[in-house]
Amino acid sequence: MGKIHRWGMIVAFLVIVGCAYLGVKMVFVEDKNVDVPGVTGMQLVDALNALQTRGLLAKVDRVEASAPEDTVVSQNLSAGEKVSKGKVVLLRVSKGGAAHAIPDVRGLKFEEGVKLLSESGFKVDKVVRVTDKLTPSGTVIAQNPAAPQRVSSNCMVTLLVSSGAKGENSFVSVPDLRGYGQQDAIDMIEQLGLRLGQTGEAPSDSVPAGSVLSSRPKAGSRVPVGSLVSITFARAPLPSDAPSAEAPPVADQDQARAEAVRKVVIKETKPVTIPTKIPPSGETQASEQPSQPQVQTPPAEVPAQTAQQPQAQPKPQQAQRPAAGQKTAKVRYQVPPLAKPLSLKIEIMDEYGTRVLKDGTAKSGEYISMNVPYSGEARVTIYLGGDFVWQDRYN
Repeated sequence: MGKIHRWGMIVAFLVIVGCAYLGVKMVFVEDKNVDVPGVTGMQLVDALNALQTRGLLAKVDRVEASAPEDTVVSQNLSAGEKVSKGKVVLLRVSKGGAAHAIPDVRGLKFEEGVKLLSESGFKVDKVVRVTDKLTPSGTVIAQNPAAPQRVSSNCMVTLLVSSGAKGENSFVSVPDLRGYGQQDAIDMIEQLGLRLGQTGEAPSDSVPAGSVLSSRPKAGSRVPVGSLVSITFARAPLPSDAPSAEAPPVADQDQARAEAVRKVVIKETKPVTIPTKIPPSGETQASEQPSQPQVQTPPAEVPAQTAQQPQAQPKPQQAQRPAAGQKTAKVRYQVPPLAKPLSLKIEIMDEYGTRVLKDGTAKSGEYISMNVPYSGEARVTIYLGGDFVWQDRYN
């Protein structure tokens, strides 16, 4: 009995030791009994199936690559490497799209770099401006992705742009948008750091409908980054449209008037009188009242008999007006306090059409004073930063 008991204790001890060995091996010793399959170049579905068959797991990371969409570009574990079951294999899978070499825009002016990237099929996603004493303001310092990497054409580019030694606001040139589609034009101005202002339509025979007909400010104008760009899109002409719809108003062709419009009066200076292109008294009456000869009307009573004031009583001071029916609108506007200069546009609309009195950049606290001739009834509208801010009516 003693021998049987002794052998029983030995067997029990061996069993305990064997179990302990197996437990330690399972917990602390990795059982590398599975070969990693090579899945590079396979479609994602096939690659996942191959890994699952071996008892392996997968983590998918989609990347920009020239390979077709859902193609495995690489794997972190080499084919044939022995690992334990349940191991995670990282797969890099293509998003699709052809890869192109990104151009090097370092050292170029910001607008030139954006144009070069756009022509190569890339878009600028983010612009970071930094103070740099060695690089001129508005020059591209660095880019990401960097050249000459080959990336997908839909890859977005980040540019690091110098703001100069003192961090001053950089200026960009308004691109020539004429003929571009609506979305392409908007993308282009946003890539340059500009913002979309007002949009409108005008008839055109030379530009396809829906394309850009003109922009304000004009192409080539140097404006601060963040400025508004208003766009006019072309539409098919209507029978009611005048044949010269694309020609600038006659008043805008007068250099003397244009020079007066551009002049800004600051603080307590004298108002500016803007020249007009309203026809003289004789021409107006000849076109509107051909049956009334001028010689039959006494000179002092001419202003009282015009079409604009048929019921007005004769007044001595009316004889001094430069043209029949012409009046003067005194436009006064004080720009409110601004954190930075904004675009300012002032328009007047009377019976002769709409004329732009001022289209430029306004400074904080600037005082605008103009004497503007008009005929009939007039409406003066003011836009600051592309937004409507004020309107006056004149009778």
